[in-house]
Amino acid sequence: MASTDTARPTPTTAPRRRWGGLGFGLSSRILALVVLAVMTAEVALFLPSIARFRLTWLEERIEAGTLATLALDATPDNMIDERLTRTLLNHARVDAVTVIEPGKPKRALMPPGLPQAAGTVELIDAGVMELIWDALEAMARSGSYELRVGGRSNRMPAFHVYVYLDELPMRIAMYDYAARILILSILIAGFTAGLLYIALRWLIVRPLQHVSAEMIAFRRNPEDEATARPPVRRDDEIGIVEREFESMQRELRAALQQKTRLAELGAAMSKINHDLRNMLATTQLLTDKLARSNDPKVRALAPVMFASIDRAVKLCADTLEYARGRPTPKRTAFELADLVDEVGVQLLEQGESADPNLLRDWCNDVDPSLSVTADRTLLFRAIFNLGRNAFEAGARGVTIRTEQQDGLVIVDMADDGPGVPAHIEPSLFRPFAAGGRPGGSGLGLAIARELIRAHGGEVTLVANGTAGATFRFTLPLNPTRT
Repeated sequence: MASTDTARPTPTTAPRRRWGGLGFGLSSRILALVVLAVMTAEVALFLPSIARFRLTWLEERIEAGTLATLALDATPDNMIDERLTRTLLNHARVDAVTVIEPGKPKRALMPPGLPQAAGTVELIDAGVMELIWDALEAMARSGSYELRVGGRSNRMPAFHVYVYLDELPMRIAMYDYAARILILSILIAGFTAGLLYIALRWLIVRPLQHVSAEMIAFRRNPEDEATARPPVRRDDEIGIVEREFESMQRELRAALQQKTRLAELGAAMSKINHDLRNMLATTQLLTDKLARSNDPKVRALAPVMFASIDRAVKLCADTLEYARGRPTPKRTAFELADLVDEVGVQLLEQGESADPNLLRDWCNDVDPSLSVTADRTLLFRAIFNLGRNAFEAGARGVTIRTEQQDGLVIVDMADDGPGVPAHIEPSLFRPFAAGGRPGGSGLGLAIARELIRAHGGEVTLVANGTAGATFRFTLPLNPTRT
């Protein structure tokens, strides 16, 4: 029976925008943002400016109307004919004028047929917001609009003057003023944004584009050293970003190359594992024959050989497990002092085999009653690697001490060698890192750290100098059994 469920549509990935292009690039966005910011600032300045322009225009009409009324003082009865009235009002560019002076009769130039005022504006004590709002209202109107405007003359501050005028000429002047401000704002915004665009593109955007291109090339082929760029000489933040990115590239490339070598080593170990186990099986048969030898000295060596071969067989069996990840400890309880003695026997025998005249001192200061719960084989290998590393670095004596603190067993392994060179301390525990002695593989400390970490502990270098080095590792006193 066919299923009635409808298949869900697969979400499609939106096409990526090319941020380096002019349409959607960072510099273009900054250009638009600067233009918007400058235009916003211009608008914020334009509003009080247009209000001030309107106020000045009206005050000029009040001043002109006040001067026109002075002609009335030349007549005995403060009266002039209609023709002269219109002439004076036309020169003042108003329709009518009324002057009120305290203690004196009102003087006015009022021609016949004056249209009624549609609105009244008082300029005395007018606030900024009120002036701005009146200016915007005036610009929003169309056609003729008779306005009655009251204010004071600068020449005669005691006079209260009212002028009647048509708002249309003022509105036209305000439109012209606004157009000039708009053109000037566009020029300022374009010039400022253009300079900033060029500066940002040269100082920020182009370097970021180069860095992003290098990131893409590095992501496609991180191990290709051809993608490395020449050193950057800039001292600003962009230079810091580029130098840090170059440093990160070098470190990642080295880490990837190291991991590649580790992978190749793991593949080689997998191939060798089978043959090596067969060889060890043959050695086990020969060891059985040595155990039945009539020579007491030979029979005394047989148990040591048995233990060594058993560990080698176990190591071969665990090779693939290590390749898959961190080994899993199989914990048992045992006395740590006995294990340290066993490690010392192996290391001292290796020293005698390499050079019969070489004297090594293995000092076991571990509390004989101290019992730990750990994987005995793994811990043997960790202590063995640390001890062998110390002897091969030039130490003649190694001392092992322990203490208990905060639920941990702290083990210190101090040697009297030349110490760890300062230049290799940062990479001391890295596999295949340059060692402090010629011919070293760079694996001893890395393996020891891996084995201790598998137990939930850590290995650190706590003391270093020409008098020797001290490595410390920790083990949980009561770990969770696996």
